[in-house]
Amino acid sequence: MSDDVLVEDRGSARWITLRRPETRNALEPGVLRAMTEGVTSAGDARVIVLRGEGGAFCSGADLRYAASNAMELMGDLDGHLGRFQDLVRAVLAAPQPVVASVDGAAYGFGCDLAFAADLRIASSRAYFQEGFVRIGLIPDGGGTWMLPRLVGLSKAMEMCLLGERVDAESALRLGLVAKVVAPEELDGVTQSVVDRLAGGPPLALRHIKRLMRESLARPFAEAYRAEGNAQLECLRSEDFMEGVSAFFEKRPASFTGR
Repeated sequence: MSDDVLVEDRGSARWITLRRPETRNALEPGVLRAMTEGVTSAGDARVIVLRGEGGAFCSGADLRYAASNAMELMGDLDGHLGRFQDLVRAVLAAPQPVVASVDGAAYGFGCDLAFAADLRIASSRAYFQEGFVRIGLIPDGGGTWMLPRLVGLSKAMEMCLLGERVDAESALRLGLVAKVVAPEELDGVTQSVVDRLAGGPPLALRHIKRLMRESLARPFAEAYRAEGNAQLECLRSEDFMEGVSAFFEKRPASFTGR
């Protein structure tokens, strides 16, 4: 595990924190591997949180690292790009809900990484910027696939073709983030959302994430069948019985994922 990535299990949640504030939490191979491992090894955690220290979420690839190691990276471009893509694949494939807690810059690949999460909570100083075009590149963290689905084709084109920043309030209006809060409130609000998710029914939450992700590439009839099959599993679960009992007894439910 890289010293630049802090992986903590806090109760039922796994928190993965980028700790490279001097680079605005830019990414290099060791950091990418550590983050990917942090996601894929989350195991019994009910929620995964992605965040950055020092007033930035993630500024994308570490260009200074790339410049210093240009010969090595150019000799294995496929492998280098693959390490970035592996992180996004891990976030999308994680059965748990993934929350991005975004403070400051979510730039380039960092922008795409935030969009790969299932929920985004932003501070008022957060911004999202698909800045790849400014250096002659294209989004490579799934942005060309995710953005049209999140904001529609026209706005996605604007964000990627012009590479301009989208501030927190604009992101809220576009539906890119669930909440915008003051920077000093971000950790607390993120924790409250995480607590709600961690206390929710794990089986149902995992099915919701999986079905919604899969629906993007499925015709309605197929998605509807999958939804019905998942609902049957939920109806037969102990969590469903617990939820109904808690409803009638007017108490919080205690879900176990069974």
